[in-house]
Amino acid sequence: MRRLYAVVPAKVNLGLEVVRRREDGYHDLVTLFQAVSLFDLFVWTETGGPFEYIGPVGVARDRDLGWRVLAVAPDIDGWTGQLRVVKRIPMAAGLGGGSADAALALRLAFPDADDAELVRRGAVIGADVPFFVRGGTALASGTGTELVLLDMPTLWLVLVTPQIDIPGKTRTLYSGLEPGDFSDGANVRDITMSLANEMDLPGEVPNAFSRQLLGYPVIRYAYDRLGQAGASLVSVSGAGPTLYAVTDGYRDAARIAARLNDLDPRADAVYVVRTVAARGATPSVVAIADALRGR
Repeated sequence: MRRLYAVVPAKVNLGLEVVRRREDGYHDLVTLFQAVSLFDLFVWTETGGPFEYIGPVGVARDRDLGWRVLAVAPDIDGWTGQLRVVKRIPMAAGLGGGSADAALALRLAFPDADDAELVRRGAVIGADVPFFVRGGTALASGTGTELVLLDMPTLWLVLVTPQIDIPGKTRTLYSGLEPGDFSDGANVRDITMSLANEMDLPGEVPNAFSRQLLGYPVIRYAYDRLGQAGASLVSVSGAGPTLYAVTDGYRDAARIAARLNDLDPRADAVYVVRTVAARGATPSVVAIADALRGR
């Protein structure tokens, strides 16, 4: 039985500033997107029969961004085999897992489209999807869809995802912004310049939602544990609740992760990850796209 595999990475936001609320109700922001080595897995299995899709466990089809993309593929009625999505990126965690799946699904659904077309299609699905089409590192502005692609040095990070469900999280956080939470994006641009020139990051990485998120005891607890474990530069990724610590390298990241587990082995999910460069249409993705079409 033939099987093919493809992966898509999570992201962190190395700083996120909300600049203003727009007249259309959305918000302009400035953020530095960075892909990291925590992956969702797409598995295609040859069955000899019509196409079957098995989405992430516990995700309804109408909320599954990957399925919403695949369902409008113009030739889906002729596909074959089984496609299963295995979630390894925590859901609703500020790591972009759903948007990442949608970006990979776009490459499967529209294999002949160039990146510019996929970015246009992705922007309709969600603000983070265009980044995942490109991958790597990107300075984003506007609603998050205006991207400047960058080359950055490798970083090692520790991710901690607290076990908390914030109902209507994104809407709640944006509606809870206060005047002091808004800024002009200069801090994120400074971070971008520092990384591009292989300089040390500033002592703080801003996130416009930090004030609200750290008001939840379970998130504050995870933040404090990172400090107790030796992390000196901690911030929130996206709309959280995942926190990340930027470290001095793999050994430092592994040491911090081990200390976290020693402090409370029953607590939140902990990951040691590194930054990932842009990937594009990898051979594994192309192979699945062809297999779906019986090629």
